[in-house]
Amino acid sequence: MKTTITYIKTAFNKHAVIAFLGMLPVFYGAKTNAQTGVTKYGTNALVNNSVTGIYNSAFGYYSLNLNTTGTKNSASGANVLRFNTTGSQNTGSGYASLYSNTTGNYNTGYGAYSLFLNTTGAYNCANGYYSLNSNTIGGYNTANGYMALFNNTTGYGNTANGSSSLNSNITGTGNTANGSNSLFTNATGSFNTANGFSSLSLNTTGGVNTANGYYSLSSNTTGKSNTAIGEGSLINNTTGNYNTAIGSNANTSNGNLSNATAIGYTATVDASNKVRIGNTAVTSIGGEVSWTTFSDGRYKKDIKENVPGLSFINSLRPVTYTVNITGLNEYFNKGKKSLPENETNEKADAEIERGITEAGKMIHSGFIAQEVEAAATKLNFTFSGVDKPQSKDGLYGLRYDNFVMPLVKAVQELSAENNDLKARLEKIEQTISANNAQQNSSISLNTADGLAAASLDQNAPNPFNGSTVIRYRVPSFAAKAQIVITNTAGNTVKAFTITTKGAGSVSINGGELSAGSYYYTLIIDGKKADSKQMILVK
Repeated sequence: MKTTITYIKTAFNKHAVIAFLGMLPVFYGAKTNAQTGVTKYGTNALVNNSVTGIYNSAFGYYSLNLNTTGTKNSASGANVLRFNTTGSQNTGSGYASLYSNTTGNYNTGYGAYSLFLNTTGAYNCANGYYSLNSNTIGGYNTANGYMALFNNTTGYGNTANGSSSLNSNITGTGNTANGSNSLFTNATGSFNTANGFSSLSLNTTGGVNTANGYYSLSSNTTGKSNTAIGEGSLINNTTGNYNTAIGSNANTSNGNLSNATAIGYTATVDASNKVRIGNTAVTSIGGEVSWTTFSDGRYKKDIKENVPGLSFINSLRPVTYTVNITGLNEYFNKGKKSLPENETNEKADAEIERGITEAGKMIHSGFIAQEVEAAATKLNFTFSGVDKPQSKDGLYGLRYDNFVMPLVKAVQELSAENNDLKARLEKIEQTISANNAQQNSSISLNTADGLAAASLDQNAPNPFNGSTVIRYRVPSFAAKAQIVITNTAGNTVKAFTITTKGAGSVSINGGELSAGSYYYTLIIDGKKADSKQMILVK
């Protein structure tokens, strides 16, 4: 012993030796404490612990001061677990962490004032100064970061990772916040997921929202069931519900739309129940197969065959045009909330600008939506091909696939008209053929010079309404030749004397005759050589 003291005096100064010797009774007392597995150091630490409060450790002023039967608790720091009585398996580290806990079990608090007001809440884990500070009976919460879940009282099943994440939550349950200031203002909203700095930062009572990305859904307050993926996505939304945005800065044009979807970088949707893909720089959208629209007859009602055809199609004005991309962008960006400045990718921005320039030069073919609407209105036709805006300054659009129906109707109308004309022509041809069969005027003429027999060609055109030409052939030996025009009653209405031999023609002026069927006959030397029918229409 003398040798030991001599060594101590050699290694330490006088004051250090005195301090060391003064601590020996404390270490000796902790080692020989009659309570099972109990270690305590500090004024009034574990002072009220009973013999059944086993395996507790208290280090610090008033740590575990009121514990009686609670077991397997660990308190490190002044006032840690000060009011715990029967709560078990709690761990507190940092000034006044788990200060108010009485019967709560399985809690862990690291950092000054962490889980400070917790009384009976269980299965909570708080890491960081003031994390879960106001929690009283809420359970199964996890807070990592300065003031994370600071105001939570009875909410349970929440996870907050990041400085001030879920800071204002009071009774909201099942929320997950990852990132500084994520779900910062949330009070009673439940089952929200926020990943990224300031994501869902202004949410108060909105529930079942998912935000992934820096400032995503950052303006949302009471909107519910929204999904935002990408930096600044759905940043405009405040009270709108069931909206979806995928892509950096994909957004709605205002804060109260419902069931609106925007997909792609800066894609903006301006009305509820609407989907927009891509921004104004996009020049092509496609896939390997065509788009399918549900068309099951079992789910269609009030079916009517009232689609106009030619009358509607003939009233449309097909045009070519270019798009004012700058004007469109000004429309989409009107009232849009801006993100804080951050690093920009100059190469990517230049590519977007190039795309916008190219899109502005592209020549499109189509219609003007307002003109199509006017044409349909004139025919009292409710045309689903016009996508009419819901607001006064909203954008008009056209669903070009809807033009198939009036086009089909127009073709059907033309087909019916064509069939009718064909039937009428066949009837006329049958009449001519029957009349020709009744003619017994064919003559066989012998020619001294070997020319073919006298003949008539079918008049052209036939039917006619202006004039028509009849070609004929007269043999050289003929002394007298005539072409006689008769009506269906057999009365002669006109006659031509032929003075030349061989091939020739005569012209009939339709204005001199009434509409109807006529026969023209070639008479050679008083005998019928040939006869045909012609039709005059007016």
